[in-house]
Amino acid sequence: MTAVRDFSGNEMKIVSSSHLSFENSKIPGTEFFGYGNQFCDVIENADGVPFQLIFGSKAGEGYYINIGEGIRNMLGVDPQSFTERTFIDMVEETVPLADGIPGDISESRKKFINGEIDKYRVEVLVTTPAGEKKWIRDSSVPLKDESTGKIIGSFGILFDITDRKIASINLKMAMEKADESERLKTAFLNNISHEVRTPLNAIIGFSTLLCEPEQGIYRKKEFIKIINNSTDHFLETMDNILEISRIEAGTVTTSRNEVHCNQLINSIYNKFRQPAADKNIHLACNIPDNETLIETDVYKLTQVLANLLGNAVKFTLKGQIEFGYRIKGRIAEFFVSDTGIGITEMDKRFVFDKFFQAESGMTRRFPGTGLGLAISKKYVELMGGSIDFTSVAGEGSTFRFTLPA
Repeated sequence: MTAVRDFSGNEMKIVSSSHLSFENSKIPGTEFFGYGNQFCDVIENADGVPFQLIFGSKAGEGYYINIGEGIRNMLGVDPQSFTERTFIDMVEETVPLADGIPGDISESRKKFINGEIDKYRVEVLVTTPAGEKKWIRDSSVPLKDESTGKIIGSFGILFDITDRKIASINLKMAMEKADESERLKTAFLNNISHEVRTPLNAIIGFSTLLCEPEQGIYRKKEFIKIINNSTDHFLETMDNILEISRIEAGTVTTSRNEVHCNQLINSIYNKFRQPAADKNIHLACNIPDNETLIETDVYKLTQVLANLLGNAVKFTLKGQIEFGYRIKGRIAEFFVSDTGIGITEMDKRFVFDKFFQAESGMTRRFPGTGLGLAISKKYVELMGGSIDFTSVAGEGSTFRFTLPA
């Protein structure tokens, strides 16, 4: 047997096992706690849990000859029943804090016993018996049998770093979001010049051509059509910029109107039928046979459908677009489905962010400010609904939003 002192300075007897002999051995590190309860109190006053662990033949078979009372609050386990297997079974993830420390505990144990690790420092994500997720820092050093020079265990301190870890993760996410927001704003500023100047140049240029007497009547009609389309595009761009400013300022409100859904869908179909036909895209609407009447903000509902359908026409190069609605209990579900270019997995999380566009710069294939979906999402939420989408890159997208019916 080997004489070892616990945290209180009381002598303990450790019976030798099949793989370790503690006969006439002296274990340094036990005197680490030689100040009795005072040293343990100092550690636990700093929210740490001191421990002394004797290794077994393999990871999980060791046992603690000392473990601080704080383990009860930290992990919800009674100190007398806390074993190495208890702790390992809680671990979901191990993050080494120094080079040379493997993430796998069995590999770490081998290197620890071989003397390759003199300072063991890791962070582990655990799930307590109560189902609570916590991050624990394990900092320990070798425990040697001086008579043999062999490492037979470890002694160290456990710290609950959950709050600090969550704060660090939240800070990292906030910084990433800030960086992404800055990137999107830069892309927006680069694009907005093009979005504003292009229609203005068309309006000014073709207005000048209209004044030339040699232009025939058919040419002038074509010029007028271009001017009207450019004016619509310019006004839409400016409206989106002003509306996103109002949304960010929190000044956007909603009204309630009686909306005949079939009538609204048919009206939007007539608006987009020609732009779809110009690209040889089949446009179809799918609505119930019976007219449905709902109370919502007719302007915002129209704008959301127009934004989604406008995107579908813009990003569909061939195939078809289907849109409409269906009633599910007391919910009206509207949808727009296309066979367009789709959305990559990397871009999906940014789809509803303002200013986001998969392509930016002067070489982009598709015009726009990147505000339509951000505005649409806010409108749907203001009307008491929710919006989501499914998409496969290269195959198409389906956007759905629900409103109380």
